[in-house]
Amino acid sequence: MGFDQELLFGDLSYEIVGRLEPVETRVKNNKRGLGSKEPKPKPKVEDDVETNPQKPKQDMPSKKRAKLAAKRIRKMQEEEKRLKEKEFEMAFFREFWPDNV
Repeated sequence: MGFDQELLFGDLSYEIVGRLEPVETRVKNNKRGLGSKEPKPKPKVEDDVETNPQKPKQDMPSKKRAKLAAKRIRKMQEEEKRLKEKEFEMAFFREFWPDNV
């Protein structure tokens, strides 16, 4: 009885599995990590408005402002609803809670 590598690993011993040579290394100058891919070059933006007309950029911020305003209004309504519920609870307990408790 003793250690038998053939029984433990079968045919897949350390001599067969794995890398026998070290992996080729290179210096990474960026901080993006080991598995990151090289960045693709960004397309150049042309300033020709005549060849490539675009929508005015004012539409996007106005939509964003509208969303933020709606969110703010919704939060205010929820807060008012909570305050009304709290006032109702206080009035209810004031009226029906026995004084000697």
